[in-house]
Amino acid sequence: MNQILSTGMPSHKGKTKNNKGAADIRSVAKFFSVVLLFFGIFMIGTSSYALYKSMGQEITANSIPTITVEKVDESTLTLKVIGENDIDKIVYYWNNEQQNTINGDGKKYIEQQIYIPTGSNILNIEVTDILGGKNTYSEQYDLDSNIQIEALDNGNINIKYDGDKQIAYMTYRWDEEDETTVDINNTSFSQEIQPRRGLHTLTVVIVDVDNKTETKVQEVEGVAEPKIDITTNEDYTKYIVTLTDEVGLEDVTIVMNEDPNQTVYQELSGTEFTFTINISENSDNIMDITVTNASGIQASRRTKCTK
Repeated sequence: MNQILSTGMPSHKGKTKNNKGAADIRSVAKFFSVVLLFFGIFMIGTSSYALYKSMGQEITANSIPTITVEKVDESTLTLKVIGENDIDKIVYYWNNEQQNTINGDGKKYIEQQIYIPTGSNILNIEVTDILGGKNTYSEQYDLDSNIQIEALDNGNINIKYDGDKQIAYMTYRWDEEDETTVDINNTSFSQEIQPRRGLHTLTVVIVDVDNKTETKVQEVEGVAEPKIDITTNEDYTKYIVTLTDEVGLEDVTIVMNEDPNQTVYQELSGTEFTFTINISENSDNIMDITVTNASGIQASRRTKCTK
């Protein structure tokens, strides 16, 4: 009897152990089911957000900033830029001159005042947003000027202005060189300046007491008088004359003692020419020299050496 009971005990214990293993498997299955459920929800949410974001970007990417230019008065404009996206930058400039840049700084609306330069000038505007959307504007504006730029007979340039308002100061510059400032404090003025040799661009800016500006840009052919240098040798028997001009020498005329019969004319070439003239005894040796350069500018000089 003891053997029979003893033999049946192990089979009962084994059955209990199998039930516990099945319960563990069900717990693991439930855990993975929950994990898969949350993972699925996360993936659906992420995909939906990505799709929404992608669709939103596609819509704004198709838009470009709007440019509006309004004329405030005959010499002033107001630039208005509106964007669906943040504005990256605004670049504006007249003709092919120096560009002015305005950073967007995360704004969707920017307003800027622009002064119209005198003469016929083209205003160019380029606007870009943070997604690369771009819009451009180009328009010609005409404005009469009170600024006059004229060449003088001595080769210099004269800047004249005559207006109604008090002018505080004037600036001028050649090409892209630094500006030179001249105080005015009057309603009109005339300022003589030396030119640059050859063809250069002169920019003149007039600023009145209200800080309003008037600008004139003009190409100027810079010429100057030829240089005449007169010396004598050590024993005062000869004049030594040297003529120079960067543009080029054209001709020279020499008249001695105001006598037309003692006139010498000679055509020249090159940028420098040196010659001598005898100094006579018992004479004032008055010498008048007139030299012309290749631009038609003349220079004259008189000297006297009595022996």
